[in-house]
Amino acid sequence: MIKLIHASTSEIDELDAAMNEILSQIDLENGLLAHSVGIVACYYEFVETGVVGALCEALPFDVIGCTVLGSAINGRYGLEQLSLSVLTSDDVHFATAFSEEISKDDVDAPLARAYEEARGKLRAEPSFIFAFAPIMTDVSGDNMLRRLDAVGGGIPVFGTLSNDTSLTYENSMVFRNGDVARHKAALLLIEGAVNPRFFTTAISEKNIQQRTAIVTDAEGSLLKRVDNMSGLQYLASLGVETNGLAAVTTLPFLIDYGDGTKPVAFSMYAFTDEGIFCGGNIPVGAKIAIADVDHNSVMETAESTVSQALADAKKNGGDFILAIPCFTRGLVISPNSEEEMRKTSEMIGDALPFMLLYSGGEMCPVYDEKRNIVNRFHNLTYTLVVF
Repeated sequence: MIKLIHASTSEIDELDAAMNEILSQIDLENGLLAHSVGIVACYYEFVETGVVGALCEALPFDVIGCTVLGSAINGRYGLEQLSLSVLTSDDVHFATAFSEEISKDDVDAPLARAYEEARGKLRAEPSFIFAFAPIMTDVSGDNMLRRLDAVGGGIPVFGTLSNDTSLTYENSMVFRNGDVARHKAALLLIEGAVNPRFFTTAISEKNIQQRTAIVTDAEGSLLKRVDNMSGLQYLASLGVETNGLAAVTTLPFLIDYGDGTKPVAFSMYAFTDEGIFCGGNIPVGAKIAIADVDHNSVMETAESTVSQALADAKKNGGDFILAIPCFTRGLVISPNSEEEMRKTSEMIGDALPFMLLYSGGEMCPVYDEKRNIVNRFHNLTYTLVVF
C-alpha cells in the first residue's frame, strides 16, 4: 500500500510564504510511513526563485520532478502552480537517481548508469520506473524510453518529458534533491508489491481519418515513405498543406504497430527533404492514419480516460491516481488552458488522492491482446495510472 499526501502553492516570488504554505499542508512528523519520496511538478519560475531548492532541502526524503506547463492536485490546479506529491509506505521501497548529461551521441549510458545507481539502493529488483526525462530537440523521448525499457527488463515505465512555455524549451528543467539540469533524467524506482493499471486515450474516434496507409520506409523517428510516397507527398494526398510550416504538432499520426496494442499518437515535429521527424519511432510495416485534435477531442478523451480509471479503482481498489496529459492539449484548448485540469479535478473529487502534470511527451505502458504490458511513448495523449 502506498499513501499519497499532496500540497501546492502558487506563491512564486515570496520564498518564505511558499515554503510555509506547502509545509503547512503536509504533516512531516506524523503523516509519513517508513519509506517516502517526493514528486514535484512546477512552473519554471519556481526553480529560478529558489522555491524548488528550498523545498528539496526541507523535506527529509528524496525529491524528483520537472518543470511543466501546468499541474493539479485535488481541488487545486493552475498553470503557474507548484504541486508536490509525497508517496509514503511501510512495505514499498523507493530509490532515486539523477543521470549524467544526455546527448545525441550518448543516450544509453547515462540512463543505464542512473538506473543501476538507483537499483543499488534497493533490496530486490524494482517493479516500476517513474521517469522525468529532458525534452530535447536532437534526442527523442522514445529513444530514452526504449533504453529504460531495456535496462528495466520490461517492467512498467511511466513518466514524462519536461516542458515550459517557451518555443525552444530553454526553461525546461529536471531536478533531484536540489540539483537542476536541462539535459539530465531523474529516475524513481519502486520496489514492492504494487498493482498499477494504465489508461491512455489519444484522439476521439471521429477525429481520425478512416483512410489508413502502410509505412514503407522509416528510420527511427524519421518517417520517410508511406505507401511508397514521400512523407510530404502522403500528406498532400490527404489534403494537408505543409508549405511554409515548420511542423504541425496538433495534427498527429496514429500508428498501429500490429502487435495487438492500441495505436499511439505521434506529433509531426519537423519537415525535411529526408522526411518527417515525428515524436516517436515508427516501424516499417506499421499502419498509419492521420488525425486532428480540437477542443472537443481534448475534453472527450480526458473524460473518457478518467472515467475508465475511476471505474477500475471502484472495482479493483486503488490508493491514488497519477495523470500525465500532453501539454499540447492545453494549447489546443487555449485560452481556456485550465479546463482539462478543472475537469479532471471535478471528476475525481475526493474519491482518490491524485496528481496531474502536463507533459512534453508521455511514457505510459499499453496492453496487448493478452493484457501483457508494452512500454510506449506517446504525444497528444492523456495517460494515467491507478496505483
